[in-house]
Amino acid sequence: MHDLTRTTITSMEAAEWCGKKHNELLKDIRRYISQLGEGKIPHTDFFKESTYVTEQNKALPCFLVTKKGCEFIAHKMTGQKGTEFTARYINRFHEMEHKKLPCPLNPQIASDVADLGRVTERVMKNQGSAPHKIAEAFKMISEQFGIQLPDDFVKIPEYEQMSMTELLTGSGKD
Repeated sequence: MHDLTRTTITSMEAAEWCGKKHNELLKDIRRYISQLGEGKIPHTDFFKESTYVTEQNKALPCFLVTKKGCEFIAHKMTGQKGTEFTARYINRFHEMEHKKLPCPLNPQIASDVADLGRVTERVMKNQGSAPHKIAEAFKMISEQFGIQLPDDFVKIPEYEQMSMTELLTGSGKD
């Protein structure tokens, strides 16, 4: 897990930098996504839908904002707030690119991801899930928090990599 990299910030963090309430930034992002859609431009290069869990254990919507998404937001802002937002996102992404920041940035998020991973592992083990399926679930959880795990994080056993053709024809590996 030493290859963790973070490639997004949360819309909560972006809202704080913008000096906006989170729900106001969510409205803006949804409007941007709609406008991008009208132009047939994929919004996932800028904003990725996600959720976060509140202290009351309630899942609420948020977005993972890419560097391009921050640039998009910054271009919509003017004046002092626009300047401050631009400086913050530029500094943050440069730090992430040079791996100077721990991942994830917020210790509470790290704790939440770890807790969610442990609960997922326990539930999946109780249901008899294979270790690689548990790893796949943890990778998915991590990505929802903006944590990129290495491509080879999930090791699929060779017997599960056989194609259906090999299984049906009996021409599998010996």
